[in-house]
Amino acid sequence: MARAFKVRSAARDAETDSERLSSISAAIETAIASIRKERDALRARVDAARDQAAFATGTDYDEYLTRDAKDAARIKEYEQQMASGEQRTQELERQLGGLDAIQEAFNQHFAGKVR
Repeated sequence: MARAFKVRSAARDAETDSERLSSISAAIETAIASIRKERDALRARVDAARDQAAFATGTDYDEYLTRDAKDAARIKEYEQQMASGEQRTQELERQLGGLDAIQEAFNQHFAGKVR
């Protein structure tokens, strides 16, 4: 005798769907929060390097003529740190934009299905 085909209850299907979609939503939110945290910390370090470079540069218009070689090397190091930091910040902003778009699309398609 053949067994009748059975499907799960609608409530169980909805719970399974919600759990599956919740994990995706949480992953997106975690990635976005991680990027923002890294970006904000990096911006603080770049700002600090900028301040240190400005301090090392001095305020006299001709100070660069008599600058100590050690100070010039330190300024160059700050400039390199700032440039690297700015490049990384741009990459983080690009990633953030992509994940924001993914989150928006996810929310459009699965609104009301995630707990």
